Amino acid sequence: MGLSERAIDGRAPDAVVRPESVEALAGAVREAASAGSAIVAWGGGTRIGVGDPPVGYRIALELGALCGVLAHEPGDLVVTVRAGTTLAALAEALAPTGQRWPVEIGDPERATVGGVLSGAAFGPSRLTAFHPRDWVIGVTAVLGDGTIAKAGGRVVKNVSGYDLTRLYSGSHGTLAIIAEAALKLTAVPAASRTLVAAAPNFAAGCARAEALLAAGLPVDALAVHRDGTGTRIVARTAGVPAAVDRIARVLAERLGATEADGALWSELAARPLRTAFAARLVSPRPLPDALAGEVLAYPGTGTAYLLDAPGAEALRALRATLEGEGGALIVERADPALRAAAGGAWGRAGLPLGVAAALKARFDPQRILAPGRMPGC
Repeated sequence: MGLSERAIDGRAPDAVVRPESVEALAGAVREAASAGSAIVAWGGGTRIGVGDPPVGYRIALELGALCGVLAHEPGDLVVTVRAGTTLAALAEALAPTGQRWPVEIGDPERATVGGVLSGAAFGPSRLTAFHPRDWVIGVTAVLGDGTIAKAGGRVVKNVSGYDLTRLYSGSHGTLAIIAEAALKLTAVPAASRTLVAAAPNFAAGCARAEALLAAGLPVDALAVHRDGTGTRIVARTAGVPAAVDRIARVLAERLGATEADGALWSELAARPLRTAFAARLVSPRPLPDALAGEVLAYPGTGTAYLLDAPGAEALRALRATLEGEGGALIVERADPALRAAAGGAWGRAGLPLGVAAALKARFDPQRILAPGRMPGC
């Protein structure tokens, strides 16, 4: 890709650097720190627009060549990979052993392990697999001065330094650039079935989905999607074939659901990556009934996506409502002018600015790693 294709919010870098090893990555960061040149690390670029505009963006650090499986211990359910490895390539490498990294996100052919961790990517697996950081036991990362830092280990029982792996996850490349990761694995389910049911409206769909969870029905993934054609509830059950068949029958009876292709989950996960606007809504309560346009909710996770852009005033009002309830609104994709008018990508900072600034000073003293992308960093 050329410089223009690495632009963020209309600003292109002065250079693209493509390291092929951890040492080369560290050298590139040291050189940038010496020159005071700001870096933005690129994986597959699926969510590169998340965050406020970077300050002084000079170098696009492309990690696609830093890829591949370094070690796989099937008996320990652990794999160590380079950060530029795509999720599709990882799944292919693990398939012969019947294992998987149970993190499901949109566009796995492009999304990389490092990008998923750095950006805390969200997808259908959050209901049962929770956060991507929960499936990491160790990382090798490059800090803002070029130091190669290791945290955690390569076996599940070694949790030394585990807090650092959690700190890097969701930092959007502002504290360190993840170079390698040791991941926990699970077995690929023996069976999986997806069912779809129509709902009269979005609120009713969410209520029915929450009722399934309240009843303790063991669903593997659950979504409510409203677009121009109507509202649908999508549910998946996975595991032992006999149990999957039984749960599928219950879902069909309770929802009036019919069988669907499991590929539907990939389509849903990719929706926030395909639309011109995407805001991630986090709320401990049911979402406001007044939400207009396309909405994709994941009941049981407290998270939904608004996929049609409201006006700036409506967006600010929705953010204020959610923050007042202890939630958040993160503008992940939008016209830069709308995002700025809404108060930026993040709204109220989740981490006190003083703490964020102190972490930035510790891990990136020259402030070259994606400066300005997150509050305080």
